[in-house]
Amino acid sequence: MTPHVPSAVHVNDAAFTAHRLIAQARARGYRWDFLPRATRRPGRSGPSAVARETMTGARWLARLKREQLRHDVVHIHSGTVLQHSRLVTRRYVLNCHGSDVRTQQYEPRWQALIRTGLVEAEAVFYPTPELAEHVLPHRADAVYLPIPVDVANLPRWQPVVGRPKVLFASRWSSEKGGDVQLATALELVRAVGGRADVIGLDWGLGAAEAAGLGVRILPRMPHDQYLELLAASSVVIGQSAGILATSELEALGMGAPLVLPVPMPWYEPTGAPLHGGSVTEAVDATLALLEDPQAHDAAASIEYIDAHHGVQHAVDTVAAVYHRVVAAR
Repeated sequence: MTPHVPSAVHVNDAAFTAHRLIAQARARGYRWDFLPRATRRPGRSGPSAVARETMTGARWLARLKREQLRHDVVHIHSGTVLQHSRLVTRRYVLNCHGSDVRTQQYEPRWQALIRTGLVEAEAVFYPTPELAEHVLPHRADAVYLPIPVDVANLPRWQPVVGRPKVLFASRWSSEKGGDVQLATALELVRAVGGRADVIGLDWGLGAAEAAGLGVRILPRMPHDQYLELLAASSVVIGQSAGILATSELEALGMGAPLVLPVPMPWYEPTGAPLHGGSVTEAVDATLALLEDPQAHDAAASIEYIDAHHGVQHAVDTVAAVYHRVVAAR
């Protein structure tokens, strides 16, 4: 018999965290459900559009109220969602997701909302280690919940036969270390020459500049297609912000070699199987991997993600926090 775990409604999603938690929880027999945040329809204006949006928001709040009554826990993903959810619920678990606490909590528009949200939440999670300095001053008991990855359902790394692909996996933007990423692209295109295709996504304000440097820019695509692109790449270049976000973790989880153009001190104690460390080292590592793909231990990458970011462990952590929250009421 499945032991009782408090039921929960997850409001909003970021980096597929809510959906991965829910899928694993439901496989165990837990009653964890999902409520997407209300979204504004683009390109609409005028009094009738305002009236429609107001009605949409009212319906969403009513649905959240119903879900709150049906579940033991309301699990909010991203501090900015509190702007609306707090109108009907004051009892919630808050999952920070990056820019909400790294950037927006320091902006006048969001500061009071996010900091009050951190203090008043029944529990707080944060997904990457550098966010501790932004969360713990307001919430010393916050729990580090590494971004969950469902390793079993990822495609396995299998580079395309023929001309290799080197893929920049992250978006071209300042919060991802855009200047370093562009510098890496410049040096990498020069060094690779005609030996491989250097590709990236049309994602972020720097994508056009990357294209000007010789990166072949592909259109955005559904997530399943993106995973296939990762799996078919000979080398994956990660972001330059010093952390492993979802794309980098997915690359490792499928066994692909991940090259970083910056130091990664947060992950050194965990033994993460990473290549690079600077722009020059990233270029050298990429060339070496193209020359000898066997220099990368795919099994070690998969094992690392399963051990440190496996969704099973994440659900265990969240369920334990739910138990504490409900017991403390």
